Amino acid sequence: MKCYVYQKLFSFILLSFLANICLADGDIVSLLTPQDHIILDAFDSRRIAAIEAARKTADQKQLTTLNKALTGVLRSFDDGYDPSGTWKCRYLKLGPEQQLIIYDWYNCKVFDDGAGWVLKKTSGSQLFMGRLYRLNHERLLYLGSLHYAYEAPIEFGANTQRKQIGVLTSLMDGRLRLEFPAPLFESTFNIVEMAPIDSTYFNEAH
Repeated sequence: MKCYVYQKLFSFILLSFLANICLADGDIVSLLTPQDHIILDAFDSRRIAAIEAARKTADQKQLTTLNKALTGVLRSFDDGYDPSGTWKCRYLKLGPEQQLIIYDWYNCKVFDDGAGWVLKKTSGSQLFMGRLYRLNHERLLYLGSLHYAYEAPIEFGANTQRKQIGVLTSLMDGRLRLEFPAPLFESTFNIVEMAPIDSTYFNEAH
């Protein structure tokens, strides 16, 4: 009897966890345009092309930073991992024309607002906030919007000029990587590297 109760409790906990990273379907995906679907379908090819182009012109310091950001073994989101907490985050902007711009570290936050996980950049002049949805066990879909420090956050789809679509992955060394395959402006592919606030990684990273 006790085993049955524990099994039911475990199943309830597991289902509750999976609900927080719900499948990317329903109303939110209905907001995606045909062009959005094309961008997501081409995520991997866009990523490879942007990285290859950036590596051709990056100086040694930039190349070291880019390579370090891209390293790491992917971690499954289905093993009970919870990314909630405060993070240090920085942009690596790739392109156009083989450019690579690496920004300073800022603050980001992941939290559960009761409807699921929300990812938010909380410092700097350009901010963003969006929700996370499950694509597969190693990838979450980020749907959010850019806003400025003097503005309130903008819901995904409310302003097409600010809309953001990204893919979030978790790494075994504790980092997260949020990647935008079609940034709004300035670049052709963006990587937001995220390290736990109490990690020494962002102090050691070049």
